[in-house]
Amino acid sequence: MEQEQLELKSNYLTTFLRNDYSGFVHSVFSHSLNIQLGKQLIHVSDRIEPLSAFGLKLSNEKIHSLLTSVKVGYFVSYQNNTLFFYNHLNKIISIIKLNELVEKELNIKLISFSSTIKIEDTLFFEELSKLPLKMKTGLPLSEQTLHYIEDLSTYSVEKMSNFSIWKHFIGRGIGLTPSGDDFLIGYISILSLFNQQKEWLHLIRPFVEKGRTTDISLAYLTCLLDGVVNENIKELIDSLYSEDRKEIKQKLSKLLLFGHTSGTDTLYGIMTGIKAMIGIEYKKSE
Repeated sequence: MEQEQLELKSNYLTTFLRNDYSGFVHSVFSHSLNIQLGKQLIHVSDRIEPLSAFGLKLSNEKIHSLLTSVKVGYFVSYQNNTLFFYNHLNKIISIIKLNELVEKELNIKLISFSSTIKIEDTLFFEELSKLPLKMKTGLPLSEQTLHYIEDLSTYSVEKMSNFSIWKHFIGRGIGLTPSGDDFLIGYISILSLFNQQKEWLHLIRPFVEKGRTTDISLAYLTCLLDGVVNENIKELIDSLYSEDRKEIKQKLSKLLLFGHTSGTDTLYGIMTGIKAMIGIEYKKSE
């Protein structure tokens, strides 16, 4: 069966869902919903949306039935590898058996700098450079923001150790996932891809906390700190050295369509991260 037709779950949930939990429906959208179990959000979507780093992907029929049955605040429990949804009368209205879903690996797979092609010569960088990301980002581009983006694109441990940079971006902007968070997710994804984040990633952890950004964005950032990203981000960055231009363009377009400006903001972060890696690559070749 084609993977697009499978019902999926993120491998990240396997590490989290080891105990019984009780919670509630956190938020409901056109094609998905979030449930809160303990401190963790779980995103349940149809096949139209990419599999979330902390999510499940169900058939369109199942998610439609679920979305028409539940409301924000409805009780949810997790027992014996199964999610139970209850209505306002405390009656079970829907069940999701997680052991029937196919687990998908969403961890960032580490790569090394290529010995045959430089990043700036890849089709990936060529196609990404064509996108007007700076013009269309939802990130408020103040003078201070642009200064920090320049710091991040040139990359040095000294600059990366600046607490002010991370504090500046997390929670910046509006929306369910503020643009500053989406930017950082894209940026850190690229650095993690090349394993260039270890010396300073611990510095960002104190800023990934409730109250600094939205619950949904917090869940994405928490997964990122463990090296796990959304399906559309993973598929894109995995193609960095691909020689299939059509495939790269399709993956870029797919991410651009994600959210209102979330995809664009994430790609802006990816571009900034790639520029940082080009700088490291250049230093290695000197």
